[in-house]
Amino acid sequence: MTGVVVGSADSFFLHVEDSGPPQIAGGIALLHPSPDGGPPLTAIRDLVRAELPNLPRFEMRLAEGSSWRRPRWVQAQEPDLAWHVIERRSSDGGLTGLEAVVAELAEEAFPRDRPLWRIAMVRDAGPGRSAMVFLMHHALGDGVGTVTNSLQLMRPRTALPDVDGGPGRLTRAAATTLGMAQLAGGSMPTRWTADGSARRAFATTRPPLDLVRRVAGSRGMRVTDLVLGLVADAVAATCPELARDLGGELRVAVPRLVARPTEAVDGRSSRNATGAVMVDVPVDGRPVDELLDEVRHRARRLRRPTRAMASRFVMTTGLKLLPEPSVGWFAGTVYGRRFFQGIVTNFPGPTDQLSIGGVPIDVVYPVLPLAPGAPIALGALSWNGVLGTSVAADPDLVDPHALLRHLDETLTALQ
Repeated sequence: MTGVVVGSADSFFLHVEDSGPPQIAGGIALLHPSPDGGPPLTAIRDLVRAELPNLPRFEMRLAEGSSWRRPRWVQAQEPDLAWHVIERRSSDGGLTGLEAVVAELAEEAFPRDRPLWRIAMVRDAGPGRSAMVFLMHHALGDGVGTVTNSLQLMRPRTALPDVDGGPGRLTRAAATTLGMAQLAGGSMPTRWTADGSARRAFATTRPPLDLVRRVAGSRGMRVTDLVLGLVADAVAATCPELARDLGGELRVAVPRLVARPTEAVDGRSSRNATGAVMVDVPVDGRPVDELLDEVRHRARRLRRPTRAMASRFVMTTGLKLLPEPSVGWFAGTVYGRRFFQGIVTNFPGPTDQLSIGGVPIDVVYPVLPLAPGAPIALGALSWNGVLGTSVAADPDLVDPHALLRHLDETLTALQ
């Protein structure tokens, strides 16, 4: 069979989706208001068509494997841009309607006989305002890969900040070995087995980045640590039944960048450039100052690369050694509510003012998929001086709008 074998880290998310929710990652680029409401659909399709040579996986589809053979990427016919690049309208003429459109799109798995991506231009996302919703399967990349790919459609051309040097080969090998031992001793299953729904809800907020940095710095925390603490505080306040069922501890998977962002588009075997580290955060309703001190202490493991490197090693190298049925079993066993109940990401975005179709971008919000049975996924991305923050949630267990309102109120009070 011709084509390119799907990388083990990418195939993992195909298995996750086979028995769980759609694994669709992406982002929302909210455009500045313009008199004509934003670039026309034809202009976006022309832009995508011109950039397809720089997005090789966007012209490929999956050739399904067998029970024992991993699927392959094979060249597709010319992508049907009438399906891949569409137009929707915000139901209420504002941001809430845009969020509803995103939740609806995220509930739908991509057909695997087409390239695994889609763009929706959402109109009426505010007076004279449009948004570009950029979605692709997790097998094409994680949150970093999504941003890296979407940057191909933005002007001027730019790139995400790269990994700063990184450890040498021997140091990396030693760190991975230590991290494997840490994973073995620190990622035991939890007892939480609550059933959720297949529905999705989505909400966004955009706190000023300098405010977030000031509050984090005043407490000796990094921005990711502060976001973790704010999420824990908001879950305890707005989801008391969930917090009680979890026994007062929420286990969060925190993706950390351990490979260069360029690997998300350069044709290497894996499009996923992150490794996950598990952190338990209290959701027992304790005072927020006490909570943040505890989270700062527990989040120290995020500063050490060992667990993240070990996680990526398992995904990109370890899974290659397993037959495909074992990979499917592994994905169904470790990815979801038995090992963690939430996902929290925070990554820096570009610092330049960018535009799409000649219209400036005001803010970009990440779009994260939920892990099976895990009711919350929060993503944060710095852009244009704000921290574009979004929550995807199972609405049977989490109200994302209430959660983000509480997060904003707490952040303001912490000034």
